[in-house]
Amino acid sequence: MNDLSVKIVADPSRSPGRFTTAEFRRMCDVDAFSGMRVELVDGEIERLNQPRNPHSKRQAQLLLRLGQVCPEALLRVEIGIELDEGTVLGCDVAVLRAPMDDRDWLDPSDFALVVEVSVSTLARDLGLKLPRYAAAGVERYWVVDDAAMVVHVYGHPVDGEYRDTMIVRFGEPLTVPGTDASITID
Repeated sequence: MNDLSVKIVADPSRSPGRFTTAEFRRMCDVDAFSGMRVELVDGEIERLNQPRNPHSKRQAQLLLRLGQVCPEALLRVEIGIELDEGTVLGCDVAVLRAPMDDRDWLDPSDFALVVEVSVSTLARDLGLKLPRYAAAGVERYWVVDDAAMVVHVYGHPVDGEYRDTMIVRFGEPLTVPGTDASITID
């Protein structure tokens, strides 16, 4: 090391701030994230990009198709799911098990299906979200992969992993949980 070098040592008594789900909810209640899309992951707030046109178009298509087979009272868009004391993830489209009261926050047992639209977020949807949804007990999880033109379908979570997995190509029928119906994505 020469005279111009500076050695920086981290202070072990300091650590990044972590938030609980309750604290995150209070911040949302007072509009602390106005105009932003955020998620709470393991106590840390992560800022997300705003959806672009291809994502919004696919999300609208899913909502319309699901609306043909599910009652409107069971459908949600851009809803937060409280997974544990330090994680709240937002999903693109969801089908609820039953109509909900006016609660702002829902937990995994409220959902029959959680869907993520992956135009540019496949690594996050399969890497970060998949194991967390499984660990929290989200019964069915779809990832609509626009680039590969397939839907990754996951179900039956056990011990933090989905036991049932399959890939459905666009144009093939997808059975909608909680119904006897199916939809296609093209």
